Amino acid sequence: MISDEDKNRVRAATDLVALVQETVELRPRGHEFWGCCPFHGEKTPSFHIIPATQVWHCFGCGEGGDCFTYIMKRENLSFPESIRYLAERAGIELQEETSFTRRGTKRARLVEVCEATCDFYHTMLMRGKDGRGREYFASRGLGSDVCQRYRLGFAPGRGALVNHLRSQGFSPREMIDANVAIDRRGGLADRFYDRDMFPIFDEQGKCIAFGGRIMGAGEPKYLNTSETPLFHKKRNLYGFNWAKEHIVAANEAIVVEGYTDAIACWEGGIKNVVATLGTALTEHHVKTLTRFAKKIIYLFDGDNAGQKAAERAIQFVETGSIDLRCVILPDNMDPNDYVNAKGGSALRQLLDESEPLLDFVFRKLEQRADASTPAGRARALEDACRLIYPLRASYMIDTYFVRIADLLGVDVDMVRTASKRVFNDVAREEERAQQREAARERYQQNASRSMPRAGREPVPAVDFAPGIPPVDEEPYEPYDYLPAEAQGAMSAPFVESSVAPAAPAAAAPIYTDLERRSLAGERELLCLMTSHLDSFRPYGDRICEIDWVDSRHEAIAWAVLATPEGAGPAEVMDAARAVCEDAASLVSAGTIGVTSEHPTETNIVFLLDTLELNTLRRRMRTAQARLRSDSGMDAATRRELAIQATQDAARVRELASAVEGVADPFRTLSEQLNQPSAASNA
Repeated sequence: MISDEDKNRVRAATDLVALVQETVELRPRGHEFWGCCPFHGEKTPSFHIIPATQVWHCFGCGEGGDCFTYIMKRENLSFPESIRYLAERAGIELQEETSFTRRGTKRARLVEVCEATCDFYHTMLMRGKDGRGREYFASRGLGSDVCQRYRLGFAPGRGALVNHLRSQGFSPREMIDANVAIDRRGGLADRFYDRDMFPIFDEQGKCIAFGGRIMGAGEPKYLNTSETPLFHKKRNLYGFNWAKEHIVAANEAIVVEGYTDAIACWEGGIKNVVATLGTALTEHHVKTLTRFAKKIIYLFDGDNAGQKAAERAIQFVETGSIDLRCVILPDNMDPNDYVNAKGGSALRQLLDESEPLLDFVFRKLEQRADASTPAGRARALEDACRLIYPLRASYMIDTYFVRIADLLGVDVDMVRTASKRVFNDVAREEERAQQREAARERYQQNASRSMPRAGREPVPAVDFAPGIPPVDEEPYEPYDYLPAEAQGAMSAPFVESSVAPAAPAAAAPIYTDLERRSLAGERELLCLMTSHLDSFRPYGDRICEIDWVDSRHEAIAWAVLATPEGAGPAEVMDAARAVCEDAASLVSAGTIGVTSEHPTETNIVFLLDTLELNTLRRRMRTAQARLRSDSGMDAATRRELAIQATQDAARVRELASAVEGVADPFRTLSEQLNQPSAASNA
């Protein structure tokens, strides 16, 4: 169990801005930082951080919180795991119970599974009696020293890995969750078999996944680890742990499409190289690389698939301030072939002559376009419009229309008209593809329900080829002289925990429009209050007049006001968290601090006026409903309600006039972005 003291130590040692800037480009605006949300795709920044209170919020997806909630979402961790993650990052040693520390977190255990699997595969390659893996790597110019350097391996299958991991104390559930084993007819089987293995590492150099190439004929040629709590193919890059420092030094990242391509480049002296993992370049890949360099060169194979990959990549040409370039290798060669044939220096020369990606794509389009016939122009026009579809929201779209018109010799209005039709067609195709993907995921979820759950009797590991001797039982000629203990020492057994099922979630409350506006105002008030508490203290009497829609907001407000005068933002947030676990997410959702050009005092009065106005309007509606519905009400009570309603109506008119007299500080984010305020430029 992690103590509150340790939790606060970790929180105090973590700078949220620096943490987020590891993956997100942030720009200061006033006293806040803004950027594009890392948790959903967007081009207009709606993600902001308030450094004073160390909280974040995205107005696009509605997520928010503090450093722990951010890391939980970014790294797919539980709350305790997020604390340990940030503690390790800050160099803080947590004081935990020995039994819990020995057991480790789920994420740590899965990393241990992958590391043990990596060692096993490597030993099978270097010392195993099946020499097919060694033959393949040798045919690609990868000798014993290279295999050791990159921890390459061979998966024999036939239950060999499952039996090995079981002997080291790993449970069936852990093997399945790490995706190194699969559940098959009530028993466990190796996920990979008869494949050369490329271990995939995270930024810290820990093994988190694998890519396997089949020996001989068969499909798929390459098989990657499925999505796991550790591995996400759209986020991770092969070799980033080795290439990171070289990318920083060169201010340039080179992206290739295969494991052997990346290794060939490294061995050829080009170290700032990473590889995608069975997928095209994604937005997450681009964001990761632009943390370290502003120039990305996409090195494509020379075949048609490589050229299509270049076309798909143009969606990123306007991402941030990056210089996205490309190189297509000649004679349908891949980087591994090219380096083996001509050397790393020749490839370096090609990279130095890389051209802007968009120029390359338009040049290739011009080469294959047949503008000599009406039918040819129509096909070329549709291809061109499909090509720029990812850039349809760009402020440069008219420039692209003109470029296409010049390329095909047609009127620019014709391009604009055609683009509307093509863009709609592509949008419908994407929607259908998303529906198919959703259906596929539902099918997989239904299929996975038959897997064993935590807390049930573990499924025994079995060998699916009875009678076959262990893989290292017979004598053989080793590939090198790795010691037998290279497989690693036995780990302590893992004890499965039983977690009580969560209580059913309560139904979400249904709010009126007026209540929703009040809720928004309450959160604006809390956001401003936690950042400028001393400015709010003179208004305690007015805060008493607010009828809070959300009781959590009221608890936070009074806990914050109870702090000593002069309390800093960290002390204020501690007081808020003491009364509400969700305080960080609740107080981070305000925009008035960055969107308003008015002084803080004016914004405070505006918010209090607005919340009092909403309070009185809700009170008046309640009184009117009571007067209409309660026929048995006595005359004195009816008269009292009517007098109060009249007084409230007068105050409503007064407050409405006051609110209208202030220029609305709640401008939309888009307006604010297009017309930066004076506060933003300060």
